[in-house]
Amino acid sequence: MLNGKLNRRRFLKTGAMTAAGVGLSRFAWGASTETEKAVAKLVPKADAMIHIWLPGGIAQTDTWDPKKHTPFRAGMKGSELLGTCEAIPTSADGVFLGAGLENLAQVMNKGTILRSLTNETKFGAIHLKAQYYMMTGYLFPSGVKTPSIGAVVARTLGRRDPNVPPYIYIGRDIDTSDEEKLFISEYIGPGFYGVNYAPFMIPDPAKGLSTLNAISGMKMDRLDRRQEYLRAITGLEEKELQTANKVSDYQKVMADARAMMDSPVKRAFAYRTEEKPEVLKAYEPGVGENDVMDKSYYHGRQFGHGLLLARRLVEAGARYIQVEYQYGPFKGFDMHENGQSRMVEMKRQVDRPIARLIKELDERGLLSRTLVMISTEFGRTIASAPAAGKEPDGFAERNTGEKLIIENEKMYGFHGHFSSCNAMLFFGGGFKQGFVYGKTAAEHPMVAVENPVPLIDVHATIYKALGIPADTNYVTEGRPFYVTNNGKGQAVDAMLA
Repeated sequence: MLNGKLNRRRFLKTGAMTAAGVGLSRFAWGASTETEKAVAKLVPKADAMIHIWLPGGIAQTDTWDPKKHTPFRAGMKGSELLGTCEAIPTSADGVFLGAGLENLAQVMNKGTILRSLTNETKFGAIHLKAQYYMMTGYLFPSGVKTPSIGAVVARTLGRRDPNVPPYIYIGRDIDTSDEEKLFISEYIGPGFYGVNYAPFMIPDPAKGLSTLNAISGMKMDRLDRRQEYLRAITGLEEKELQTANKVSDYQKVMADARAMMDSPVKRAFAYRTEEKPEVLKAYEPGVGENDVMDKSYYHGRQFGHGLLLARRLVEAGARYIQVEYQYGPFKGFDMHENGQSRMVEMKRQVDRPIARLIKELDERGLLSRTLVMISTEFGRTIASAPAAGKEPDGFAERNTGEKLIIENEKMYGFHGHFSSCNAMLFFGGGFKQGFVYGKTAAEHPMVAVENPVPLIDVHATIYKALGIPADTNYVTEGRPFYVTNNGKGQAVDAMLA
């Protein structure tokens, strides 16, 4: 059981044991064959979704919920540090973002900001526990292998196009080399739904997928003959083997893989030759890998190309696409020192590509039917000790900063984990335009002071926009398991148009 005393090593060991039986297939997806009687009729506002996942814990006070800019001054108190950048106006009247998000500011008249995402659980130093919660809506361990949002959408709504997988994941390496990566594969996976609802993994859009091409010298008619031979051999086996679930799953994997070779997904990878140079440039980050502080960690170009590919995949008929700026402990948005300068770098990497995606979806008439969500696992606050990340679990949540002295620029920034309050962005898909919901305190701790919204209700709102009731459930181990915890999620209708 997870509690404040559980350290990173013990948590990963527990998570790895849970994840050990989960495989992520590139080619096994599809709608459930049984009638989904639990799904009542809802009129969907969106039929596709792009989830932009920025793990690491974004400092909301420098991005989506800017506070008063307080420049660095050696010896300043932590309580004085409210924001490390100016607030800039956006295309939505009265709505401000943190400086460095000038491109996103231009499209905020199309979006909704939720500034009061609250949580009673304090995740302390364990990012993966918070990420699991954000991605599934359940606290770890939940007692079963919990499906991710993408798997829920894939199973409940199925494919938009018969040859395009309903759940596509862009930007994460297919790697189970350690406990942490194995656990991440668990919470982005299908859970007890099984391999047919696992994500189609695209690690790096720029490299394409060799698996969508036949090996050198192999013509497609020869490949088809091989598949027919495989089916014939299988037909000679005992009936019990022919009808076994694992055999049918394998046959489906092979059939789907073959179909993909001629599908819109393969053609979507041709963006470098089919898109205009100015479009490609617009999806490039504003800073290159040779210009960042930590040259060992840079996924800006991969992220930008992932968003361009996501747009093309939506056009091709994809249902749910998740694009990740690949998580790295103590890297990227996981800032435990140099928070201000690192935030400047990260905003330069994500601002232009995200804004371009919103603009193009809108120009092509896709935004009204495509829900775009931007999220991270928790917010940030001032550290509660000079060595950020070393404080007791939950201590930073109530820290006012009165006893913290910011001695140098390395300490200037938001380095403490803040599970109590977070922010999210939504564009299109039936959400209001140019709208802000919720309000947080102007001083530390910056908790929600108006319209707090728990995550269970955020998930219910997402699912409602897609036409999925919050009490939709599937049976496992003889009992119903709901897409929102115990089916009790309540959609926040105030955020929907």
